[in-house]
Amino acid sequence: MIDRNEAAQALRSVDMVRSRTITAGAYSAASPHLLLAGLVWIAGYVATGLTHPTQWPLFWIPLAILCLVGSFVISVRSRRADPVDPAARIRYAARGLWLSAAMIVFIESTYLLFRPAELTAYFVFPALLMGLVYAVIGAFGMPRFIWIGAGIFAVTIAGLLIAPASILFWVAAAGGGGLVLGGLWLRRA
Repeated sequence: MIDRNEAAQALRSVDMVRSRTITAGAYSAASPHLLLAGLVWIAGYVATGLTHPTQWPLFWIPLAILCLVGSFVISVRSRRADPVDPAARIRYAARGLWLSAAMIVFIESTYLLFRPAELTAYFVFPALLMGLVYAVIGAFGMPRFIWIGAGIFAVTIAGLLIAPASILFWVAAAGGGGLVLGGLWLRRA
């Protein structure tokens, strides 16, 4: 027979293993999303830095569509089929679209409200917001996301302070590079 303390310790150990398993699964599910978003982010910001503003919609619109469709497909494929509720996979994947839509509406509403006078604010704000989102996700039991968010935020701010004229490339490195590195790191979890 085991005493109360040993039983309590065994239950804590089981709970800790369960928590780690759930976190590792969440990291594994997030990894391909971060890789996709990071590559799109890098392509978009580098192209923005190398082209005239009139050409920006020519690559940002297809990149945004690619990212949304790709993320939806990743979500559907990563979720196991539920024989009782076949539509569960689609609902699960649709959550990501809703989150993306909410963030786009928030960013655009913020631009509309504050009407930045310089383009730099338009370029930097999404990276800062992503840094915040990942830090908040990390605060709910997934500490690697805190580091991803902090890295995105730190590199973006460093670029803003050190080389504001090349901020698009700093944001490509901070946001895109941070997401790609984060995706690779989470893949190994």
